[in-house]
Amino acid sequence: MSFFRLKDLIRAVRVCKTATDERNVIRRESAAIRTSFKEVESQDARFVNVQKLLYIYLLGFPVQFGQLECLKLAASARFSDKRVGYLGVTLLLDEKQDILTLLTNSLKNDMNNPDDYIVGLALSTLSCVASAEVANDLADEVERLLDSPRSYLRKKAALAAVRIVRREPDLADAFVRRAGPLISDRHHGVQTAGVALLEELCMHSQEALEAGRALVPTLVRQLRTLATTEAAPEHSVRGINDPFMQIALMRVMRTVARGSQAAADELNDVLTLVATLDDAASNVGTAMLYECAVTALAIPSDAPLRVLAINLLGKFLANPDNNARYVALATLSTAVITEAPSVQRHRDTVLQCMSDDDISIRRRALDLSFALINAQNAKHIITEILRVLPRADLEFRSSMVYRLSAAITLFADSHEWHVERMLRVLSLGGNYLNARDLFKFIRLVAANADEALQRRATRISFALLERDISQDKMVVAGAWLIGEYADLLVARSQRASDAEAVTPKPPGLDEDDLDILGALGRPIQESKPEGSPEAGGAPGAIGLDEELPEAIPEPAAVVRLLSAIARSSSVSASARQIALTALAKVAGRFADQPAVVTSIRTTLGQFSHSMNQEVQSRAVEFDKLLSRELDGVRAAVVERMPVPEYAEIPYEEYVLNPTAMRMKALTIIKRPAMDPADLIGASAGGDAKAAAAAAAEASKQSVVSDLLNLMDEAPPAATSSPPPQQQSKMDSIADLLSSTSLSPIPTSPAVTSPRTMHAITSNDDLDREYEVFNSNGLKILLTPSKRPSAPQVLDIQAKFVNAGESAISELAFLVAVPKSQKIQIHPPSGQHISAGASVEQLLRVSNPGKSAVRLRMKVSFVADGEKHESMFDYGGFPASVF
Repeated sequence: MSFFRLKDLIRAVRVCKTATDERNVIRRESAAIRTSFKEVESQDARFVNVQKLLYIYLLGFPVQFGQLECLKLAASARFSDKRVGYLGVTLLLDEKQDILTLLTNSLKNDMNNPDDYIVGLALSTLSCVASAEVANDLADEVERLLDSPRSYLRKKAALAAVRIVRREPDLADAFVRRAGPLISDRHHGVQTAGVALLEELCMHSQEALEAGRALVPTLVRQLRTLATTEAAPEHSVRGINDPFMQIALMRVMRTVARGSQAAADELNDVLTLVATLDDAASNVGTAMLYECAVTALAIPSDAPLRVLAINLLGKFLANPDNNARYVALATLSTAVITEAPSVQRHRDTVLQCMSDDDISIRRRALDLSFALINAQNAKHIITEILRVLPRADLEFRSSMVYRLSAAITLFADSHEWHVERMLRVLSLGGNYLNARDLFKFIRLVAANADEALQRRATRISFALLERDISQDKMVVAGAWLIGEYADLLVARSQRASDAEAVTPKPPGLDEDDLDILGALGRPIQESKPEGSPEAGGAPGAIGLDEELPEAIPEPAAVVRLLSAIARSSSVSASARQIALTALAKVAGRFADQPAVVTSIRTTLGQFSHSMNQEVQSRAVEFDKLLSRELDGVRAAVVERMPVPEYAEIPYEEYVLNPTAMRMKALTIIKRPAMDPADLIGASAGGDAKAAAAAAAEASKQSVVSDLLNLMDEAPPAATSSPPPQQQSKMDSIADLLSSTSLSPIPTSPAVTSPRTMHAITSNDDLDREYEVFNSNGLKILLTPSKRPSAPQVLDIQAKFVNAGESAISELAFLVAVPKSQKIQIHPPSGQHISAGASVEQLLRVSNPGKSAVRLRMKVSFVADGEKHESMFDYGGFPASVF
């Protein structure tokens, strides 16, 4: 049975009591519609059938067989048919289907129709489904309609142009000159569409970007008008005047001002105005403030505005709305590299978010907490993250443990603190530690720790294993330490006298064997399954504010603990194998105590028939080693291992802030791996060898540590004071450079020359190239200039020319100025220079006292596979430049 009208079909579906009844109705109706398409050529029947198909599509059933009928209906001469046909096209077709090419002719004909509403239907359809081929065919028609006298058509044409530019960027230049008149149009819809078109154009065309920067005054004026005038009733939302238009304007401003200091200067005032006028009490106000903050951080805006933006995002962290907190955490993660001091003010709130009920907020808060770590707050933040680790989601723990290990390694100020924190990580998340970090910890204890620290680490490990053996890497590390340093583990008085006899046990497992702490007079804690509420912290877990316990066991207790680990089924096979090796080592350490050696041989004998081949072979070999016939070689075999040697593998560049790698728009991804302190140290009149060593050390710094140094709020305090004479020299140098700002301001890598943005003065000494460096194939030219609007600021364009025959890579450039001046260093346009090519970098020196500009520069680069570093001074600018 077929329902003739759409109303009848809807009524039949609504009365269905089960999903099966509904499917039967839809199946019968779909079959009837398919038959009608084949047998009936009536346009009226096609009109009704396509309507019913669209309803069936909305219910979630497949209706692809009606695509061609939608095209036929769109080609009809009647407006009602076209409306339903084009609606079906937008729902049932997409740009990837070849059948869409059949629509091109209908769209072109309808765009030339005298009926404006039919033209609007064609433009709306083009905006939804246009492919690259269709865009190429109809771009001229859309461009013509942008000049239509009807605002209705101009709006539709602008939206169609957005789709065309998005699908075929090569056509962007054809629409550039149309954007300005659309933005200035008096019709609100045309303005909104024009702003969307300008944003899309600027993302695909350099010509459009320059045109957009010329329109910045118009955009600023419109945004200021919307922000300060009373809200119009038809566009007001919660008392805010046209928030959708304001957000669109800020988005396009963000696009055109990125990388342009001149455009950013024009936006500072209006963004500050929007940030202070809007209120975050409603979702609309929150959205406005968020867009304002993101815009301020995405462009080279003034420092006060950037601080204001960070504070706005910090207030979002206390917002009860989860969406506001999520976007705030995500944005702060991208801004923390360049705005670390401002973000650090909200550190406590961020740490609280790690315990939020929403898993997505917990994830973002963890990412931001790691990104906030620097030399000053490392101990506090690492402690708070360790506090969260036992109850963290299972999917977070591997990443948390890995980044905790990296943070502890990068910011450890002493071997004692490093070892203690890593033992806490092992005890709380040892199942998630990777083999590389475990090896680093073992090597740290073996190579860098003194005997006192080795003794403490071993005794702490023994005490932790007494409490819990569920963390596999903790068992591995603890068993290795006990085996290597068993002589340091026990008390000296116990080593001097014979330990109590250890009664050998027959093969097999009994309750004491499985209960390692029962043999020591303590109850063992049962390990909880992963994911249970108690899994993270056992009832006897050690608080982070407590000192780690140290155990001073007897030799017999050491043997019983290792034996129980070897028998336990809850630890991995590798951990059991290491426990057997440790037993052999302990036998060598306590060779003068026969009872201990006998007990160890008994335990090894129990594993001589193990199903695990490696365990069995170790047990047999170690038992043979402890026999009397090998007394002569045993001591050499079980002595302490030499310090492990391996090539150090640095952590990834963004190990603590992976968000910065993905969000390149808001942050400077890579900074030269040099320390500004080298500029002071090398010029303080000290030993030349010490200066060279400092420079070599700086060149070895990884990008990770360099980025982390960039995030430090303040330089670490000195641990010692130089002699008085040397201190006076250092003070004079420090005075010279103490006001220097070496942090690059946030701009895009492509730096626009100030000579193209501002009028050029008539001073002959300005806008000239001064050669300051020429060595190893690299030539550095400095070109000073001034802007009429800022006569106290000297813009210096540094040009790096590759005058050699091979490419130059890893270019890094640092500059310092005297105390009376300040400098801002923009990022270079590139760090790789091909032979005969060049890159540029903009320096801005604030010189209110008109004193002589003296530059102390340090450059490093790689040419012909060899690293070159040079430090030099330049003060050759004529006095007229100042």
